[in-house]
Amino acid sequence: MKNTRKSLQFTMAILLSFSVLLAGCSSKKEGNASPAPAVSDTKQEAATPAATAAATAEPSKKPELAPYTIKMVVPGSGPLKDQELVNQEISKYLKDKINASFELTVIDWGSWQDKVNLKFASSEPFDLLETMNWDNFGTKIQQGNIIDLTDLIERNAPDLKNVINPVLLEGSKVNGKNYGLPINKELASQAGVMLRKDLLDKYKIDITTIKTLEDLEPIYQMIKDKEPGVVPLYLNKDTSVDWVLGPMNFEDLGDSSPGSVVRGAKDYKVVSAIESEIVKNEFDLARKWFMAGFVNKDAATAADISGALKAGKAFSYVQQLKPGKDAEDSLANGMEWVQVELTKPIIRTGDTTGSMTSISRTSKDPDRAMMFLNLLYTDKYLVNLIAFGIEGKHFVKKSEGIIDFPAGLDAKTSGYVLNGAWMFGNQFNNYLWANENPQKWENFKKFNEAAESASVLGFIFNPEPVKNEIAAFNNAKKEFEPALFTGTVDPKVFLPKYISKLKDIGVDKIIAEKQKQLDEWVKTKK
Repeated sequence: MKNTRKSLQFTMAILLSFSVLLAGCSSKKEGNASPAPAVSDTKQEAATPAATAAATAEPSKKPELAPYTIKMVVPGSGPLKDQELVNQEISKYLKDKINASFELTVIDWGSWQDKVNLKFASSEPFDLLETMNWDNFGTKIQQGNIIDLTDLIERNAPDLKNVINPVLLEGSKVNGKNYGLPINKELASQAGVMLRKDLLDKYKIDITTIKTLEDLEPIYQMIKDKEPGVVPLYLNKDTSVDWVLGPMNFEDLGDSSPGSVVRGAKDYKVVSAIESEIVKNEFDLARKWFMAGFVNKDAATAADISGALKAGKAFSYVQQLKPGKDAEDSLANGMEWVQVELTKPIIRTGDTTGSMTSISRTSKDPDRAMMFLNLLYTDKYLVNLIAFGIEGKHFVKKSEGIIDFPAGLDAKTSGYVLNGAWMFGNQFNNYLWANENPQKWENFKKFNEAAESASVLGFIFNPEPVKNEIAAFNNAKKEFEPALFTGTVDPKVFLPKYISKLKDIGVDKIIAEKQKQLDEWVKTKK
């Protein structure tokens, strides 16, 4: 891939900022949270001399904050048995910080989009929600359902900007504004599969021989023949072989609407991936495996795979990977998994917006919500309380920064296994589980240093000119893609129908708009 001097400088900035971040994280001491900032009134008046003198005489005095309940919603395998207990503990902690109580609601992945849309449609009051570039992030902005955070950050989160990797904060902006605060985590992404360790050991499978998806075929056949009741590859309506092949072949343009560039291409040409031979081959492979019985029959409609994984019904599943992801999934699912990387790590614009926290337009106190976020990124006790629950009940400390389940409990029996630390604040403040590599965060650094930078890294697509076409695409995507990408239907019959539908709703207009904006962006990089 051809690198201009500017792109090299940008990549070096990424790595340098990430190194500084890690050094800063390692120097933080547990419990040393920054004090909550005072509320800033939206309508500020010039300070009088008396007020200035009073402020000088009493520099530590803060305006009184009225009691307020911060409501946050995130996706996961919810609801959790002990969620209310954890909410109460968080509320106790927040009272002295920002005079707030806290309600976290976990919505199961299968109904996440529908329930969040219903909250907005009914104007239900709530404050914070998990947002992701592939989860209609642009649409939420267009519809005004999430608000501009730029001024709120300046007023209420002075410490936050010193914690978040500047590449993440800058890369997640839309038209120069932050509508979501990116979670401080790994920069690069990589795709592959998770394989059950007990079955790998039982059949002495050498994972070093697995370099491509096709290399899994004889292994899947053996599992199908010898392990009745175990599905070789477990998929659902939101996962497919494209999770592996997509990142290998295409660079997205910061959202999930049609239009991407071929990975490694030098011409910056925006193409419709769904019409490419590459994706047609993906559909053929998915269909072949579905017909061979390698894929669960309900893949196109299944909402979640966590139940099947915990019940031992799956041998493998596709996954977005990072160092130590197999240890995280092993903990969450109650059995040991091994990850196999099938793509090289890459840093894309979409990776800066892969996990964010936004503030709902229905929030009754956005300033207080931002104060909470300031704490979430800087207060190690708070972020671990939300991520892992109550010490002594849901986890115990084995040593400094290392935790495990209390005696007699595991991932299946604990009342609070959120498996969502990646959704909260500064991940580098998280405890590590006893089964995780103590060098996990150092490995994250190496992972990012080894990653390739996408040729379109930094490009942010503005969907406003084609928002109606994108809305129509999202509906068509739900209708066709789950069945096509899981192999449930014959692509020779249904792919032409899908392409025709996309043409009718204006996919070419979306791609033309992306090309226009990308061409302008490229001019600024030369």
